[in-house]
Amino acid sequence: MAVTSTGTYGKGTTAANALNANLLQHPEIARTLISLYPRYSMTYLLERTRRIAKEKVLGDSSYEWKVMNRLNRKTVIETHGTDATNGAGGAAAAGSKVTGMKFAPTNGGTAEDQFNLYDVVRFPSGGTALIVAGPTSNAYTLEAITAVTAADNTANSVVGRIGSAFPAGSTGADVGENFAYPDTYKNWMTINRKKCTITGKDATDVSWIENNGQSLWYFTKEQQMMDQFMYEQELQRWYGQTSVATAATNYSATNTDIIGEIAAGTYVDGSARAATATTDGSFTIGDGVLAQISSSNQASYSAGTLTEDIITEFIGKISLNAQGAEGNEWVVFTGTEGRIAFHRAMKDLIVAPAGSMTGGSMADVKAGSDISLGGNFTSYYALGNKITIAYCPVFDDPHMHGASGGTNSFGDTRLKESMKMVFMDFGTTSGVSNVELITKGANGINRSLVKKYIGGMVNPYDNKSMMAANGDDRFQCHVLSESGIIVRNPLSCGILSCS
Repeated sequence: MAVTSTGTYGKGTTAANALNANLLQHPEIARTLISLYPRYSMTYLLERTRRIAKEKVLGDSSYEWKVMNRLNRKTVIETHGTDATNGAGGAAAAGSKVTGMKFAPTNGGTAEDQFNLYDVVRFPSGGTALIVAGPTSNAYTLEAITAVTAADNTANSVVGRIGSAFPAGSTGADVGENFAYPDTYKNWMTINRKKCTITGKDATDVSWIENNGQSLWYFTKEQQMMDQFMYEQELQRWYGQTSVATAATNYSATNTDIIGEIAAGTYVDGSARAATATTDGSFTIGDGVLAQISSSNQASYSAGTLTEDIITEFIGKISLNAQGAEGNEWVVFTGTEGRIAFHRAMKDLIVAPAGSMTGGSMADVKAGSDISLGGNFTSYYALGNKITIAYCPVFDDPHMHGASGGTNSFGDTRLKESMKMVFMDFGTTSGVSNVELITKGANGINRSLVKKYIGGMVNPYDNKSMMAANGDDRFQCHVLSESGIIVRNPLSCGILSCS
């Protein structure tokens, strides 16, 4: 889908086939409009493959979601036990008892909820033991099933439960229970806006696009505004950082944001609007992708040294936190320098019939089948997982990034940001994508892309109309979006940067 033709305003340009009028009646046309911008890869990819959150947000500007990670916590020895024969911190032979051993979780939870009576635990050496008493003040008594070494019986040794073993005739009171709670994540939606002014001399030039067989028109001067708006929205979805300093914790409170002033301005009727000093949540800027995954998997490579081994090792690292060990789908967003380095390293694993470059593909979450993404995307397979390279122009923008990473073969300066590779887990679980757009709206309201005209002495639809919103010899086109991005499980994503 693309701009099919240009022309002039006339009998064929009516309100019935105007793009803006149809957007109001059929908000799903926004997907068609966004498809005009495949180079804005994050927005385009999420819209193209219909990764839109099913949850509807109407009365709030934030969205909260839960992610259930591992059901058991990593546990280490806090205080070594005392073997009946070899004493404190000593080795334990098979059948020997170790008393007073204390454990501690490494990532949350209380010390007392780690193990239960008759749990079978495994030590780093491979030795196993049965918990036969405890916890009493977090102290357990274990009986070695196979030999436990002195190195096992030391502080910070990792101990894990591999199951349980009960005697015949055991009672229900002997059985322990453990429960894990999901991690909670929260993000805010951001309101993006832009406008352009169209005078009488510009009102005759129109462009046409096609949506499901119907030709829709819009004023050609809007194109530059839309180009800029879409690019800024893409930047926001990558580099945005939340403005909320303290989130509301109950329904009677409000968010406290970092922005402390709303600028002075003018109301529609011409009256002055004074500047206000407030941190009451009037501004809610949401985190972009990089802010959401910045605390996840991070690694680096040196320019010119990227190999297939480094990439597959990194895929293996982040796949440990994915829903499945294989069959996952990652999208690697990168700039020109990153695409060159990735292709050199992975060209033997490219997914293309008879060696032809056909572009990448990805599953449409609603259709359940792969769809072609176009030439800006290339797909590979590694470790049983599908990897699609997505060209991300925002990483190549010299007006946004200044740090250099050496020079290329032609002596041109490389941007370090252009070498960055952001691995995003685009897999789905029960039809829900790991990465999704969230939009304000419900019950017929959709603020993913709102576009409207404000008429003056020039009316965009009816020049014979006696009504005008103002006396200016022009009309304005406004575009607005209130949306955000969700990375449901940031632990299965990662950033591979050039050092």
